[in-house]
Parts: sequence; structure tokens; C-alpha cells
Amino acid sequence: MSRKQAAIRKSKREEGPPSEAEAAAIADASQFLKNRKTRLTVICEQSSDGRVEALGPQHSDRAGWLARIQNAFGTHGTAFALVQLNKLIAASRTTEGKVDQVTLNGLLAMIEGAEPQNEVQAALAVQMALTHAVAQQVLLRVLRVDQIPQFDSASNAAVKLLRTFTLQAEVLAKLQRGGEQIVKVVHVHPGAQAIVGNVVQNKIGEGGGGADENWNQPHAKAKLSAASASQLPQMWSEDSKRQPVPIAVSQR
Repeated sequence: MSRKQAAIRKSKREEGPPSEAEAAAIADASQFLKNRKTRLTVICEQSSDGRVEALGPQHSDRAGWLARIQNAFGTHGTAFALVQLNKLIAASRTTEGKVDQVTLNGLLAMIEGAEPQNEVQAALAVQMALTHAVAQQVLLRVLRVDQIPQFDSASNAAVKLLRTFTLQAEVLAKLQRGGEQIVKVVHVHPGAQAIVGNVVQNKIGEGGGGADENWNQPHAKAKLSAASASQLPQMWSEDSKRQPVPIAVSQR
């Protein structure tokens, strides 16, 4: 054990118990974790030069582990699943050529969390995981550079990767929904008529004429003809003589 590890363990022993609020948060998190599925993990046996000699589970049920591998990649059989798994292994290698199993299992957890239902969705989920991994590396490079051209180059690459990831997530969600669903909410005032469809309202001065700002107000002034206006009853004022108040016929 190194001195640093010993110092960390010693400091943990000297720490007091969690506060009441922290203990309640820990209890909530523990209960939440009980309802979450255990993610699939892979153990790689590597040679001294980094070659992967064997893949397997952390337990003795290899058949069950293979079933989980197939399910994680949305396929029946091992061919497609192992091909995709090899892509993840290649993306998880360090600069020394060794496979970082933490990175590998992290990418695998992300794919399993996407819950692909077939090989097409699984291929898209793998692309998402790899895009995410590369985007993280580029973002870290942005933090390390000290030259403006390097900063601009890394920033532009990061933006493109993050946009690509968002697009991939949208496509995967659409595939899992079986198509795009559009929900339109129509607000109808009492006594009004519903309008279904896309309504575009031009602002005054933006071409195509102006729009009346009072068209949807319940107390807008009505534009009536002289014949129809003469048939309306008169409105009485509040003074004692009860003189009729004139009614506006039109507004020019």
C-alpha cells in the first residue's frame, strides 16, 4: 500500500458519521439502486503485449452471460454482438495498447441503457457510445491547450461531435417509437371555432400585409355594416336621464 492510499484510508477513518440529511439521501439512493438493473460487464484476459486472449463474465454462468450480450445488442446469435464488442474493445485501448476494462464496461453500459431492439438500433447505439467517448477526449483537449488555433480546432471538433450525438439520439428515439408522432394542442375560446393546422401570423411591417392584433381578443371591436348596426339595441349611460350611449359602427 502506498503512502497516499494509507493517508486516504486514515482520513476516512477519522471522518465522522454522515449528517441526518446525508443519511436520508444515502437511504433514498440505496433504495433506488435496488430497483435498477445490474449492467452487463466484460472481463478481458490480456497477454503482455495487450492482445485480448479471452472474454468472459465475472461469474461461472457463461451461457447466461452470452444471452445478456445478445440482448444488449438486440440480436439473436453471437456474430453481430461480438463484432460490435470488438469495436468497443478497440476504442477502449490505452496509449500503451492495453484494454481499459473500466472504459469498456462503461461504453457497454451505455449501449445496454439505450435498449436497442434490433441490430440497426444497436449499431446506432454503438455509434453513440463511440461518439460520446471521442467527444469527451476532445473536450479534455480543449481544457489542456494554450494556443488559440488549437483551442478553436478542438472546440469546433467538440461541437460537431456533440451535435452528432444529439442527432443520433433523436434518430434512435424515432426508430424506437416506430415513427414520429406530432401532437398539436388547440386552445378554443368559449363560442369560438377551433382552428386545426399550422397557423402563421405575420407581424405588421414584415411583408404580406399586417395582422390585426385584436383578432383573438374576446372584447375586440366588431366591424359591422350600417344595416346590421341599426338593428342592435342601444346601450344606456349611468346618469339619471338615461341617455343612450352611441355604438361604434366601424373603425376606419
